[in-house]
Amino acid sequence: MKEIKIDETKIPAAMVIIEKAAELMAEKDCDNDKDAKKALTNLQRELRALAGNPKLKIKAFRRYWSYTDLETMARKALMAPPPKTELTDAQIREIVTGILAFRGAELDWWLNYLRINTGLENLTDYIFYPDFFGLDRQASLDEIAEKIIADRM
Repeated sequence: MKEIKIDETKIPAAMVIIEKAAELMAEKDCDNDKDAKKALTNLQRELRALAGNPKLKIKAFRRYWSYTDLETMARKALMAPPPKTELTDAQIREIVTGILAFRGAELDWWLNYLRINTGLENLTDYIFYPDFFGLDRQASLDEIAEKIIADRM
């Protein structure tokens, strides 16, 4: 599996932008308050420039604290979006069998990469709830990989 690279020096700046945006969205109606909407747009522009990702949506970081920490969100923002590629069965096996070695933003990135490249919108369920797909609840990652390969679109 390839390594996901981010510029570690940008993490503090991304954290500041994300925190400001999250606080702004928690305190103001950024859809209807003209000044708040402008401030949020500026924060989005800053984060997009920092990350080099013109499609990054600042609203994705609303209430991040309810499910993760600020550093994880900053790392996620600084990662390039997963590309659409043609994966071989062997590559899918390698990713699935190694996926639980990742944590936080890296785990999210690989799950999203697999979702994009297998066409399975509920890919996360395959990993964490294999019994939803006819496998044993305690199925091995090898068994889960084979099921993903069989079901991919």
